[in-house]
Amino acid sequence: MKNTVFLLLLLCVTVPLLAQLPAPNTDGVSAGHHIFRAKDVEVANKFWVTLGGEPAALAQIKLMKFPGVLLFISAPRGANPAPSLGGNHGTTVEFITFKVKDLKASMAKWKEAGIEAKVEGGAATIVGPDDVQIRVTEDKTLTSPIVSDGLVMNVANAEEVSGWYAKWFGAKITKSGKDTVGEIPGARIVFRVTKDPITPMKGHSFGLLGFEVKDVQDFAKRYQEAGGKLDGQIATSATAHLSVVQLTDPWGTSIEVSQGLNAVK
Repeated sequence: MKNTVFLLLLLCVTVPLLAQLPAPNTDGVSAGHHIFRAKDVEVANKFWVTLGGEPAALAQIKLMKFPGVLLFISAPRGANPAPSLGGNHGTTVEFITFKVKDLKASMAKWKEAGIEAKVEGGAATIVGPDDVQIRVTEDKTLTSPIVSDGLVMNVANAEEVSGWYAKWFGAKITKSGKDTVGEIPGARIVFRVTKDPITPMKGHSFGLLGFEVKDVQDFAKRYQEAGGKLDGQIATSATAHLSVVQLTDPWGTSIEVSQGLNAVK
């Protein structure tokens, strides 16, 4: 219900301010939007701006944009004051990942603003508002100070999970050392094998991760014909030229599939 309420609010407005999403792969899919539930939306927005995001608005819906990703942030609904839903540690998505042009300079800037980062193995880990875990690495070839990189997912069986994302979203699967990696335009998904218990995303502050497709009706039809279940009906806004539907992968990752965000400039 909470996800549906946010989805309907999103569809009630037009979307003129968003950055264009990455070009799709040969399956017509790109990644590029996440949905968060924040106890204090103002605090969350301030954090993401400090990290390097740019604020924008969809009528009453606030959002953040980084090169390659859009962040939709809202408070959990139905409670006043809003509760803290708990972070993504131990869920199917362990980290949201970014790359920066200069990690040392970025960390110094963040520290001045009160954001502490722990460095280990050449990557900085930040715990943001609502215990959202973020991992940042350096790429000196970047032309922007910060860009979206992707996700680190907790899995028990990397071959099985990566195969599902290859089937439904066209992820190109490769190996990077011991890691299995799925490349979708806009997201580099690292499937990290763990023996620890893995919790579904539902009910946590990182609410959904998003994929853009060319034809959401066709995607939903194929998914259901293959035995997949949707978490609701397709919602469409003729005004915004946007359609979305939500589903949960077999391991508990909450996903929103959209059609229309790729045309937004």
